[in-house]
Amino acid sequence: MRSERALIAHRSVVELHQWIEEIFTGRAGYPSALDQLLSSFSASFAMITMQGQTIGLSDVESLFRNNVGGRPQLRIEIDACETLLETESSVVCRYRETHHNGGTVQARWSLAIIDIPEGQPRWRYLHETGIAAS
Repeated sequence: MRSERALIAHRSVVELHQWIEEIFTGRAGYPSALDQLLSSFSASFAMITMQGQTIGLSDVESLFRNNVGGRPQLRIEIDACETLLETESSVVCRYRETHHNGGTVQARWSLAIIDIPEGQPRWRYLHETGIAAS
């Protein structure tokens, strides 16, 4: 049985990607989704992108603000979410993220460190690795 922290982290994985989908598709609720998304990251957030670049929170914020509505057909599917490690303050999750965009499908494994201060998820680290098409 998953702990409360793990459930919060797994729920955050799903919600975060729902907000990303809303922003990239430019649906009517995207301003609220953008606020919720950006408030989900810790100030020290770092990410390793699919291209192997390390970026921080300001880069992530620019990415989302500059690409509102840029992928109107995007649908993101999250599955295979599992807890790899749990501490008193953080959960390390691995999940598969599949982007469906106008007939193109791209999948990746993602590993996230999510801090859970006072029951609120704050993403500290994300590492994405592409999955080769079979």
